[in-house]
Amino acid sequence: MDTNRLRHFVAVADHGGFTAASRAVFVSQPALSLAVKELERELGTPLFARVGRGVRLTAAGAALLGPARQALRDVETGRAAVEAVAGVLAGSLSMCSLPTLAADPMAGLVGRFRRHHPGVRVDLAAPEDSRSLFDLVEDGACELGLTDALDVPDSLGAIDFGSQSLVFIHPPGTDVAGADGAGGAVAAGTPFVAAPEGTSTRRLLDELLAALGVAPTLAVVSAQREAILPLVLTGAGTALVPEGLARLAAPLGAVVTRPEPPAVRRLALVHRPGALSPAAARFCEMAGPRGDPPGRGTGGGAPDDG
Repeated sequence: MDTNRLRHFVAVADHGGFTAASRAVFVSQPALSLAVKELERELGTPLFARVGRGVRLTAAGAALLGPARQALRDVETGRAAVEAVAGVLAGSLSMCSLPTLAADPMAGLVGRFRRHHPGVRVDLAAPEDSRSLFDLVEDGACELGLTDALDVPDSLGAIDFGSQSLVFIHPPGTDVAGADGAGGAVAAGTPFVAAPEGTSTRRLLDELLAALGVAPTLAVVSAQREAILPLVLTGAGTALVPEGLARLAAPLGAVVTRPEPPAVRRLALVHRPGALSPAAARFCEMAGPRGDPPGRGTGGGAPDDG
C-alpha cells in the first residue's frame, strides 16, 4: 500500500476535509483527492462520507486509520533507525501526558531530551483525561503517553516510571502550627480547591481525607488545572498538588505541608505493543524508567485523568 496515499488519507481524517488537508501536507487538493480515490479503489470501499462541507470516516475508514498511522510511523522509524546508525538521531517524537504531569515531570524530561537530541522535533499533546490519552496512543497519534499507572488498559504496553509525591498547598498566611501528625494541617472544615471527580488527583484527595476521617469541604471544583495555584494564592482554599508545583508555589507565598499518610501515585509511560522508534526508545532510556520492559501491560481498569 502506497505510503503517500496513506499519508494523504490520514491528513484528511485529521483535518476533517480535503481543503484543510491539502494545505497541511502542501499538495494541491486535486492531487490529494486523487490519492484518496486511488486508495479507495485499491481497497474496494469508500473511506470517507461527505457531511456538509466536511467529511467523516466510514466504518472502513475508521478501521484503517490506526493501522495507517502505524504504517507511517514504521516508515519514520525505519528512516530514523538508519540515521541513528549513521550517528544522527533525527525525525520526530509524538507524546502526550496528563495535565498534572505536563509541567512536572514531562517538561523537564523533554527539555533534557532536546538538549541531547536537537535534531528531533517533539510533539506534545494535551488530552483532557486518561481515556483520551489512551485513545491517542492506541490509534497511533502519540507513541508515548505519561499517565497514572493505576488504570492502564491491557491493550497497551507500560513502562514503570516510578512515583510522584503530592503535597498540600495552603493560602498565604495559613496557620499550620501543629501540622505534624495532624494530616498535614487539614481538618474538618478545611476548604479545598479540587479537580473534578474521576481524576487521579481527586481520587488521591478523597482517599487521603477518608484515611484521616475528614469529610471534604469543596470550595472550588475546577477542571482548569492552571487555575488551581492562582485560586490557592488568592485564598480560595487548600489544594493537593504534585510536589513540583508546590516548589513553584512556595516562593509566591503558598504554605506547603506534607500529608500524613503520604499521597503518592505510580506513573507509567504507555505505548502500543511492539518495538519503540529509536527516538522513543532513547527518550525512555534518558528518562530512566524502571520496572517492566516495553510491551508488558500493567492491567486494566476504569479511566481517570490528572
